[in-house]
Amino acid sequence: MNLEVMKCTKRRTELLNRMGINSVEELLKTYPMRYETIQSTPFLDWKENDSVCFEGLICRQAQVIRLSKNRSMTKFKVISWDEELEITLFNRPWTQQFTFGKVITLFGTYQGNHKVVASNYNFKPLKEQIGIHPVYSLTEGLKQNEMHQIMAKALTFVDEIEDVIPEQYRLKYRLLTQKQAYTLIHQPKTKKDIELAIRTLKYDEFLRFQCVMQAVQNQKVQTEFKIPRKFDETIIETWMNSLPYTLTKDQQKGIHEILNDMKSNKIMFRLVQGDVGCGKTMVAIAALYASWLSGYQAVFLAPTEILAKQHYENLKAQNLECAYYVSSLPVKEKKETLEGLKTGTIPIVVGTHALFQENVIFSNLGLVIIDEQQRFGVKQRRALLEKGQNVDFLMMSATPIPRTYAHFLFGDMDITNIKEMPKGRQPVKTKYVKGKSMAPVLDEILDGIQQGYQCYVVCPAIDENDPSMKSATSIYNGMKKTLPHIRIGLLHGKLKKEEKEEVMNQFKNHELDILVSTTVIEVGIDVKNAIYMVIYDAHRFGLSTLHQLRGRCARSEQQGHCFLLSNSSDEQAIKRLKMLETLTDGFQVTDYDLQIRGPGDILGIRQSGLPNFILGDLNKDKAIMEVCIQDAKDILERQEDDNMLRFVHRAVEKAEYFD
Repeated sequence: MNLEVMKCTKRRTELLNRMGINSVEELLKTYPMRYETIQSTPFLDWKENDSVCFEGLICRQAQVIRLSKNRSMTKFKVISWDEELEITLFNRPWTQQFTFGKVITLFGTYQGNHKVVASNYNFKPLKEQIGIHPVYSLTEGLKQNEMHQIMAKALTFVDEIEDVIPEQYRLKYRLLTQKQAYTLIHQPKTKKDIELAIRTLKYDEFLRFQCVMQAVQNQKVQTEFKIPRKFDETIIETWMNSLPYTLTKDQQKGIHEILNDMKSNKIMFRLVQGDVGCGKTMVAIAALYASWLSGYQAVFLAPTEILAKQHYENLKAQNLECAYYVSSLPVKEKKETLEGLKTGTIPIVVGTHALFQENVIFSNLGLVIIDEQQRFGVKQRRALLEKGQNVDFLMMSATPIPRTYAHFLFGDMDITNIKEMPKGRQPVKTKYVKGKSMAPVLDEILDGIQQGYQCYVVCPAIDENDPSMKSATSIYNGMKKTLPHIRIGLLHGKLKKEEKEEVMNQFKNHELDILVSTTVIEVGIDVKNAIYMVIYDAHRFGLSTLHQLRGRCARSEQQGHCFLLSNSSDEQAIKRLKMLETLTDGFQVTDYDLQIRGPGDILGIRQSGLPNFILGDLNKDKAIMEVCIQDAKDILERQEDDNMLRFVHRAVEKAEYFD
């Protein structure tokens, strides 16, 4: 249901859109970050530095004292609790509001000696304001009282939003209806109201997720068993021993797990996860080698052409016979590759989304490997697996999920963790820098550029649509003016594919010193020379995203440096960023991020069609999670709960990524 039905003003609608709210349902799911309880305490109970709220009668006309050009102090007296209290308000020089005989409600801090410094005031009767009030995290320009008005209007449309929790589970667990849950979380009368609403909404989130995730898994187009792949494992062992470096124990263990999957009659469904630079690609190459020896064809899929090219070059370096297939290839080369895949003369193909097309036909497809699996759609993955029979499936991700959560988030998937980094790789030195300018670190970066190194500069936005965020375009333009002698490039999602590839290649070939970019560089650039990174508005990213980004400047044995810029005054946000100064392991980072933010950012769920966890806590809500796994299974087997089944169908249909 679009926001238009609420008939908000254009300004309010634009502010909500800026917060990522485009529908009534998204608005109702914008839950309060905390609650303020307004209660009136008798004057006799007040202690110095207490927060107080009270109603009083103005008994002395206000006076304004000018402190400086833009600062002032307004003083007046009120009678409250049969006491005369002196009120001070800073930067409210409106004496005409505070007239003798007017009743006013004040909020502030008691200073002792009958003196109060007021932080806020209004002229509504205090009895109408006593109670619990939600406080929302809002974009600049939107006020709390406005959000309360908007939310009250949104609650009138709750009945038009499908309630997906089946009645039998609602009764079994004594849950609220959707209308009751939304009403009590946004307009609670008691703390018990909030607890009941959160309990219901957590179950709703987890059940939706499990139903969609299990439905996706149930749509596997393969039988459970396959013909075991036959290959001589000693050949792969010899290859591993011939490498100019020693594979880590985690890499060796991962390779053996995958080879055992391939040799068994059970179809492989495995995720290999580990930090950027941990050596997942070599594990994938071993699987491709085994597939080649077994006489089956294999696909190695990457989200960008530049990453596909890197993988292709790595395979060629290992003397593996392979082809490269992307949409930008000349027609003649495409035709030759398609013919080779169809006849079986090409055993391995490395490529991008172009491989999903109907005209890509395989002779004997047996293995699909997807790098950065969260970048690909459910339908796309399925379309590729359908090009063979009982195909082994291996996914790779640089955003590691702790094993304790894996069962809930991924279901029946085998997981290989690669935690050990190759010898010589050093953790990136990370530093939180307060402010919104890279001036404090610029000299260090320019010195590095002088020595021949390169730098990434990452921004959260492309252009100036949201003035509260640093944009790649404005930073790029500013740097071009102030650093005319430095070669600077700009990269973001709105560029044409060819333009993106050109800029990435320029940076890779050291034709640029600094690359100003959005998070598109999170995947697909491996530039050993780029050992510096500056991230603007770092508080706007999840820690797992920040960790993966900084991994881009740790691709060589040189020490990498990442500077996290933030002018946020939020203590929690600052604490999170400072955690990255000490946390260097991706599994620890993800664990901490899951505790603080939930998995929405980690899994890309908001963009995927899979429901996000806003209230659900993977650490604290294990009992609800286990219940939802079984309930979802029952719902999908019974096929009777129409509202949930409709929701699942829509979610799977619009899923852009496979999580």
